Amino acid sequence: MNPEDDPLAEWRSERLRRRIENFRARRPPMLQHKGVLNDDVAEWGSRLFDETARNLVITGDPGVAKTWNVWEVLERAVRAGYVGTILFATSAEWQEVVGPPPDFDRLRLMRNADVLVLDDLGSSRINEWQREKLLGVVDERWQHARPTVVTSNMDDFDAALGARLTSRLGDGATTVELEGNDWRAGR
Repeated sequence: MNPEDDPLAEWRSERLRRRIENFRARRPPMLQHKGVLNDDVAEWGSRLFDETARNLVITGDPGVAKTWNVWEVLERAVRAGYVGTILFATSAEWQEVVGPPPDFDRLRLMRNADVLVLDDLGSSRINEWQREKLLGVVDERWQHARPTVVTSNMDDFDAALGARLTSRLGDGATTVELEGNDWRAGR
């Protein structure tokens, strides 16, 4: 169909412009700089459109741009027209959500988002209560094939999360280990 013949073309264009603007406004200022997106992360992002993207687990030392890669790939997906719901949760936000008392509304949002990002998972101690709440979120997402993105400095997911969580996060996941110098140290 010719764009000039599409009565909704202007509406779609405006909707995309606003979605990009809203996403960009949520992206933290310190993560809006230019950089080089990891090829495996970019390939994972392209699979969001045909719903074949599974989980994405990005590991590496502090400052190797794990979180930047996640924001960048998802912004590129939004710019390319991805319309799914994307929810970011930092380690501090996750701690806040699981309480006690747990914030059941936010846990429900985490279970149902089209893409959930758990940033810096394991950067603070994860106790049995938090592990139980995380399992509820991750298990439902796994059952419905909703991608969960994890960034972490952890070396041993089993030790920190347990085998059940590690199995669900790793099932069919794209796993990327980023290496390099701490880009924050070079500022």
